[in-house]
Amino acid sequence: MPTLRFARFQTELGPTWVVETDLGIASVSRDEPFGALERRFPGSSAEPADLDGSWIDRALAGGPLPSIDVRGLSSFDARAYEVVREVPPGETVTYGEVAAQIGSPGAARAVGGAMSRCPLFPAVPCHRVVRAADGWSGWGSDPALKRRLLEAERATS
Repeated sequence: MPTLRFARFQTELGPTWVVETDLGIASVSRDEPFGALERRFPGSSAEPADLDGSWIDRALAGGPLPSIDVRGLSSFDARAYEVVREVPPGETVTYGEVAAQIGSPGAARAVGGAMSRCPLFPAVPCHRVVRAADGWSGWGSDPALKRRLLEAERATS
């Protein structure tokens, strides 16, 4: 049973909960994440900790990404997240391209679902995944944020 270490940080996105294990980041959320983590890590204990959250704003600016812990996530989602983590800052990939890279061509909608429920943003830069039809797509509750993040990454790349 892993120990889940957590802290809450003020970030560019607002107040953000971060939970990590010995393997890496397990959750990043604007909302309290413990119910979902209990399902992913049954029997684990959660402890407040003095975590370093400085990686969040660096990652949002296209900087290095921390290790992640994908235990308790579907293998499809975990594979999709690993592919997306390889997309360079300021660049994009389509949902269909991610699907093909994980060996599931034709599963673009499923990749879209994986991105929409990703509990690891910005450790998984979901904003770099777009629709093939128009090179864009909605994104969470704030599609303008996706555009702003990509533009900022392109300006510094």
